[in-house]
Amino acid sequence: MESQPSYSKYRWVMLVLSALTSLVPTIIFVGPTVFIPMMMEDLNITTAEAGIIVTIVLLGAGLTGTLGGPLMSKFGIKHTRTIALVFYTIGGLVPLFTSSFTVLLLSRILIGVGMGIAAGTSVGVTMDWYPPKERPLINSLNSILSLAGSFLALVLAIPVYNLVGGDWKMTLELFGVVMLITTILWMIFAKNNVQAKTTAPVGVDADPSNVRPKESVLKQVLRRKEVILLIVAYLSFMLASQSLQTFLPTFYQTDLQMSAAKSGTITSLISLASVVAGVLVGVLMAASGRRKIFMWPLLVLLLIGCVGSVTLPDGWMLYASVILIGLALNGWLPAMFTSVMELEGMTPEKAGAAQGVILSVGMFGGAVSTLVIGIIAEHTGLRNALLYFSFLAVFAIIATLIFPETGPKAKRNKVTIQ
Repeated sequence: MESQPSYSKYRWVMLVLSALTSLVPTIIFVGPTVFIPMMMEDLNITTAEAGIIVTIVLLGAGLTGTLGGPLMSKFGIKHTRTIALVFYTIGGLVPLFTSSFTVLLLSRILIGVGMGIAAGTSVGVTMDWYPPKERPLINSLNSILSLAGSFLALVLAIPVYNLVGGDWKMTLELFGVVMLITTILWMIFAKNNVQAKTTAPVGVDADPSNVRPKESVLKQVLRRKEVILLIVAYLSFMLASQSLQTFLPTFYQTDLQMSAAKSGTITSLISLASVVAGVLVGVLMAASGRRKIFMWPLLVLLLIGCVGSVTLPDGWMLYASVILIGLALNGWLPAMFTSVMELEGMTPEKAGAAQGVILSVGMFGGAVSTLVIGIIAEHTGLRNALLYFSFLAVFAIIATLIFPETGPKAKRNKVTIQ
């Protein structure tokens, strides 16, 4: 009789470690954005050059996101995430020791490499350590923690900056030290759940003739139509949403004549709504046993929100549009991550490889969109440029409409019909 996988109580230790390794790297990524004006003055760089500090991380992540799957197959999930965290740590510790913009950019590239390699590991850890009924909630928690990391970086940066005597390098260095401690904790206490590997993945027979040991895990997942659909969906989502997140405050200040404070308050509704959506979707997915219903409908809300946020005048309908963006932003992602795990024949390594390539293509597209939209805006105006990119969400809606239902509710219905 085939033995069942065992999910030990040590998974709650892994939950804390996973939380830290989702939260702190986001602080490392977002932290420098607060100090761009100081960097421009100290490093004698332009606004465009300062913008590269953010964009180059996403480019680095996009170019290396496919490495996570092969590394997990060779070294395991724990060691792959360790490699990613080491890149984050080195990149986070560099700023104090340089006054060179070039060296600073190199440190940001290292952070991007860490982000890319880590992209698929969260799904790998979740699938490795948690039973299927807990996975929707864990995926939602991981998404929320990334937003929390951004929030903490923005909230803590200036108080810490003032505490260390107005030194942005020292502030970033302290963030880097926290990253170093997080990496050490992961290296000491993280484990691979060997007990959960006692069963074959869903849909895979024990017959060795069905196994293709020489084919890389990345090639295996790229042959899946479902993975291609999610690549299209996430890329379209990032092209539409990343451009708005980057330029919406500027648009409100230049086109709607809002103050910087008011534009910041309105766009902060995106983060607030995202946290609420992440919690609700996690609970509702676990209760309903469905995934697809939390994907394309929320992407429809994204399209409505994106269009409304750049076409409506200042007022409650504009605020509602911004909230819709937030609800979609973090609402559909837990459903997508959970669906990847539930595809037939998935193992933690395959699921991690699939998530890695999905996220890397999307992050690369998001980075490119922030560059391209500035060029388009010079000819059409920022409003029209944002509007054009908003309609790219249509492709995400179509892709997720085609995507099959993977949740346990659908599987039970399928068995009943047969």
